[in-house]
Amino acid sequence: MSDNRMDRRQLLGRGAALAGLAALSTEALFAAEASAGYAATSAYKGTIRVVGLGVDLIPQIKTAYEKTHPGIKLQFTVKDTPGIGQAVLTQPKTQDIMSGYYHQLDQVWPSGNLIPIPVEKVQAFSKYSRLITHGALKAGVPPGQGDAPFRKIFLDNSKKNFASGATKWLTMIPGNHNSDSFGYNEKEVGGQLDSWASLFDSHFKGHVALISDPDIGFIDAGMAAKASGKMTMKDLGNPTKKEIDDLTTILKDLKKAGHFKAFWSTFQESVTFMQTGAVVVESMWSPAVTLLQEAQFPVRYAAPKEGFRGWGGGNAILTHVTGDKLDAAYDYLNWWNTPVPAGIMATQGYYNANISASHTGLSSSKALGGTSADNYWLKGKAATTPLVGPDGKPGIKVGAKRDGGSYEQRSGRFYAWNSQGVNRDYLLQKWQEFITA
Repeated sequence: MSDNRMDRRQLLGRGAALAGLAALSTEALFAAEASAGYAATSAYKGTIRVVGLGVDLIPQIKTAYEKTHPGIKLQFTVKDTPGIGQAVLTQPKTQDIMSGYYHQLDQVWPSGNLIPIPVEKVQAFSKYSRLITHGALKAGVPPGQGDAPFRKIFLDNSKKNFASGATKWLTMIPGNHNSDSFGYNEKEVGGQLDSWASLFDSHFKGHVALISDPDIGFIDAGMAAKASGKMTMKDLGNPTKKEIDDLTTILKDLKKAGHFKAFWSTFQESVTFMQTGAVVVESMWSPAVTLLQEAQFPVRYAAPKEGFRGWGGGNAILTHVTGDKLDAAYDYLNWWNTPVPAGIMATQGYYNANISASHTGLSSSKALGGTSADNYWLKGKAATTPLVGPDGKPGIKVGAKRDGGSYEQRSGRFYAWNSQGVNRDYLLQKWQEFITA
């Protein structure tokens, strides 16, 4: 593979996506918020502690919320997915809100440390994307295997178990969701890739990376195994022990043959692996791809013909939160479905559960790019003006189009969703065997 890399200083200057985001013009953002009729509903003054993965716990969000909620400070604690679960399970009083994912709920909900949320408390519920509440944008479209939000968002009347259809109780107020796939160096692979089988393609031997997170990496590997004809599973979101064994064997054999270069655990690692030329195909998240594209690196984000891997996230409240602070927590959860945060997160490549808020947040904000930004991030159209990317810096050029197309195109079909099946403990054991083999 050729030496197609950027200077490290250049990368850090443009690509510290989740650590040093540039300040955005607040006037346009707050104008969008005001036009949506949003108003704080709590008298609470103090600190709200939020634990999460970090893709949404970013400086712009903190600034936007605190500017419009005088007297409230947000304290963000960023952990990996297992760390979020452990905080909720073993140290629940250290946090007020969990910014988590629907596939985590099998693990954390039975603890009783999160409160059931009445639908009547959710201001934007009627505006939620059908993808969140029903599993697909259109009736009759298969929702994909695994922990799609609609399978974990509703609670039955006992408020202890997940319900199969709409009820009056929710586990979390949804925030962001996305259609994930893999990134690739278009120059090095010789064109566009459109299948999950690319992760197992022998042409890229020694230059492939997977995410180390077992709840995500196993799904990526399972989709690659099926797409390449190596094996299939009845339900990728809930594999049997034999299916786990079979995929582990395939992965170990590939690793022994030198197929995998690395396994990344942080966002920045995925950027660095691709940027340095260490890998040419890897599990990747949307903002990482965009950051490299901003820096004129020839990375693309695949739109697999088999379908995307989906994830859905939201915010839940810890049971110790009461009184005015509880009102403030509900306010924070509802704020996430308004134009300002929805617009900010759209420039990360993510979609809000209230997708109309994403459109409004982009189109009404001069800071984010207005109509041009709405066209690029959500409508699958070319940018008509230069736009800022996930790091808040200009980098998306006029004429650029987002890989995969519009929200409707990218969210129209899912192969599977991030999941934790009934044999998760066994999967964790076998995944660790593979990683350390």
